[in-house]
Amino acid sequence: MNIFPFISIVASVICVLSGLFVLSLNRKSLLNKLFMMVIFANAYWAFSEFMIRQAANVETAVLWSKFLFLWPFLVPLMLHFAFVFTESDLLTRKITCVFLYVPALFFSLIDLTTNWIYDAPVKQVWGYYPVTPVGSWVCHLEGIWAASLSILAVILFVSYYTRVTDETRKKQTKYVGVGIAIPVFLSILTDSVFPVIGIQFPGLGSISGAAFSGFAVFAIWKYDLFTLNPVVAAENIVSTMPDSLVLANLNGKILSVNQSLMDFFGYKENEIIGKPAYELCLEKMVCLKVFVELKEKREIRNREIICVTKAGDRKFVTVSASVVRSKRGRDVGVNCVIHDITRQKQMEQKLLEAKRYASIGELAGMIGHDLRNPLTSIKGAVYYLKAKYSSTLDAQDAVMFETIEKSIDYSNKIINDLIDYSSEIKLETESATPKLLVETALSAIQISPSIKVVDAVEADYTVVVDRAQMTRVFVSILKNAVDAMPKGGTLTIKSQKVGEHVVLSFEDTGIGMTPEIMDKLWNPLFTTKAKGMGFGLAICKRIVEAHEGKIWVESVVGQGTKVMVQLPIINTSG
Repeated sequence: MNIFPFISIVASVICVLSGLFVLSLNRKSLLNKLFMMVIFANAYWAFSEFMIRQAANVETAVLWSKFLFLWPFLVPLMLHFAFVFTESDLLTRKITCVFLYVPALFFSLIDLTTNWIYDAPVKQVWGYYPVTPVGSWVCHLEGIWAASLSILAVILFVSYYTRVTDETRKKQTKYVGVGIAIPVFLSILTDSVFPVIGIQFPGLGSISGAAFSGFAVFAIWKYDLFTLNPVVAAENIVSTMPDSLVLANLNGKILSVNQSLMDFFGYKENEIIGKPAYELCLEKMVCLKVFVELKEKREIRNREIICVTKAGDRKFVTVSASVVRSKRGRDVGVNCVIHDITRQKQMEQKLLEAKRYASIGELAGMIGHDLRNPLTSIKGAVYYLKAKYSSTLDAQDAVMFETIEKSIDYSNKIINDLIDYSSEIKLETESATPKLLVETALSAIQISPSIKVVDAVEADYTVVVDRAQMTRVFVSILKNAVDAMPKGGTLTIKSQKVGEHVVLSFEDTGIGMTPEIMDKLWNPLFTTKAKGMGFGLAICKRIVEAHEGKIWVESVVGQGTKVMVQLPIINTSG
């Protein structure tokens, strides 16, 4: 048997065995799977060349030459492996896979259906050998494409080797990179360069591909490449853990962080490595005290501090940290696990506010009932005095009595708001149209002639509401809209059917509200007016929600405010 076919079949067997071996080390790893596919593709190439070289006649050689039509896929698979091994960001782009595999499919189909890439094999000393057709631009294009991608794979390994800092990873990269470089350059030399310059020499690309297997197996034996070891497992755990992790030296200088920390704080790795850890804290002295305490106690757990992100947002976190010791027992650094409790703190704050509002409600009910009786007495006394001395009252006396009565009415309104907010809402429902409710509310308030009212509410919808309660809601909304337009403007009221609901919108062209005001709009005791207790909209919200509806606001400073009320429809007509 000719030595070259024998070498080809040996190379094929070596590739198959090493591919299966590497896959058995970790069947779930993409890197292991890609290595197996690369090495199997090379085994397929070497086996096909074995069959071509030892063919008994040219017809058999042509048949096996066509069987080799899938060879171009070896090149993108090798580059894909290089992308994964070197952790290239290019794999995150969908166009990369198109760039890798579409040309391979194109050249494979061309090779299968035509003789544009390889012509009929000719007999050489080493056996039959496929020759390239003279003047075929497709053949030259395939050669340039394959050489470019192969060289790019080698460049990726060289670049990765120069920037990787871990010594074990560096040595792994060296052996795998050399294992890739040998078949790449031998293939370019013997399969592309020699035929162009007229040197008769057997192609060594597939045979030298076995060297890739050899270097990879050596790296496995020497540096645990492709295996799941504790170091790799720990790195995966750290990189995927939801909490933020910081590794710092004893002076608090950040040495390493995980992805969760970068996502949480909004920094890139190069922006945070080398900086003092206290820069992540809102109160830097608190963070420095934690490091001082850590040196003394060796370990701290669930210490609450406030951090600040790159965007300036405050975050409540708990920090658990411990001193890291070397194998010789020397302190070499500190590891800190940061757990975000911002949402928990917000929930606690909301719970405290809810308790406070509940206490306000109870107190409001008590005060309201206690103040109503003396106000009734005062109102009765004023009425008696006005009636008794009506004939002797001058103009100033009449103004004073009017002022007292208005103050009593306003105080009574505050008391009613207090009682309404603290009491359970009981509805006495009946059918009504939103059109009728809006008209009733408009007739109950005085609107300045400088304000134009556009009532575009349709009468086609029917809702079941407590008319008095819902009218009160609309009156409150309309009064707020009128107050927001002291210099005049337009108040537009519309209705729109949305599914099984009708949405009423009250839009003014007034002064608008800031986001800060809108965040507090529905809170009791919050008001932007000089007079009032701030219960109006809070009560409106309770009434609307008691009707299984919704109320919300949209506003832009200087452009106006739109209040929307959504109510369920019981039937429609038309």
